[in-house]
Amino acid sequence: MGNNAAYSNFEGVIIAIYDKGVLDADLLESICEVFRDQDADSGDVGDVTAKDGLNLYEILIKVSGKEIPQKPDLPANYRDWTPEQDAANDNYHEAVHALVNEITKF
Repeated sequence: MGNNAAYSNFEGVIIAIYDKGVLDADLLESICEVFRDQDADSGDVGDVTAKDGLNLYEILIKVSGKEIPQKPDLPANYRDWTPEQDAANDNYHEAVHALVNEITKF
């Protein structure tokens, strides 16, 4: 198990710099490099969002110049999901995690 506190710090730093409008791909790579050495482990992304409503994963993907995968249109109550909707949700999260892992290399 990795360092969840380091990941929380990473999330806070990325969102704060993004909200200031100065986060670019080069700065993102430099910040990721620092946190790789801290064994940052998400556990999962928190509920923190930027001023524009993006979460950490979406910010990482956007700033790196990649396209944010389209979220599937799902009923609010997951118990109402069809097997196809459940699979679409799994595919979405797998695609997002793959991109984030490629970007952060955590």
